[in-house]
Amino acid sequence: MRACSRPTRQTISSSRRRSGWRSGGLFGSGELALLIEIILGFILLAGYFLISEAAWNGQTLGKRAARLRVVGDHGEPLTLGQAAIRNLVRIVDFLPVFYAIGMLTLFINGRGKRLGDFAAGTLVVRDRERVSLYDLSSAPAGAVAAPQPASSIWATPSSTPTTSTAPTGATVLDPGLRRLVVAYAARREALPLERRQALAQSAEPALRNALPEVVATAGPLAALDQLAEREGISPHRPMHHGASSAMTWGVTTLLFFWMPLIAIPTGILAIVFGNGAVREIRSVPNRYQGDDRAKTGRLLGIIGLSITSVLLALFIIAVVFRNG
Repeated sequence: MRACSRPTRQTISSSRRRSGWRSGGLFGSGELALLIEIILGFILLAGYFLISEAAWNGQTLGKRAARLRVVGDHGEPLTLGQAAIRNLVRIVDFLPVFYAIGMLTLFINGRGKRLGDFAAGTLVVRDRERVSLYDLSSAPAGAVAAPQPASSIWATPSSTPTTSTAPTGATVLDPGLRRLVVAYAARREALPLERRQALAQSAEPALRNALPEVVATAGPLAALDQLAEREGISPHRPMHHGASSAMTWGVTTLLFFWMPLIAIPTGILAIVFGNGAVREIRSVPNRYQGDDRAKTGRLLGIIGLSITSVLLALFIIAVVFRNG
């Protein structure tokens, strides 16, 4: 009995030692340590930018020192979803090294927008002193710059001049009121009537100086609407659902590029939804917006799908050569 029990103890002990060596070799390997370091580094980097921009209204420590701020394309405050998207797409902006794609995108569009900004619908602007609606000046301002559409990496260059003078006989608005009119014109269809009336009432002194007869007969809201129509700003259009879907699937493909079972179908969905949204938006441009968003989501899907395909091909090649 003793002779039989002794080998059993030795067998169990040797088995434990072998399993310990295997686990120790696994967790002590340089490859695993490098992978953990890369993942933690990305989480810390993306988390810092995401939390800072979401908590400080579009600013990090560096942006605050440089007086910069991230806002929406129409000047609205940055949302948590926008902060998450622009920082997750930072992976693509960083490729191949040192923000090569991000820098290339900046030079192409000319407005300081990297690929993450196109994906999230954001823009980095210089943070200046805020203009209060109650402090709108009534002094004439002469010729002012005409509002320009947002630059896009997908758009063709335009030769339209960047400045224009007020038409003959038209009321020249002071800069403060004009900024209010431009912002209001782009979003008025999405604002409830109570909010529109409150905005017009708060700017009534400036509106009365600009259009005294309209304010006297129809009220400040009618004057604000008339000025908005005079500016020629396109009304608010809803985001095409296909553009949002393409962006969602494109970001998902990019995040799970190391899992082919997820990345391949989501990449295909990003391309399909992106193509469908682009075609429909082009057919009815006055009904939907989101052309840039659809194209960016499609691009993210293509990039993620390409990376997944390369990794899958390398894995298959390594398995074939190892078995051979």
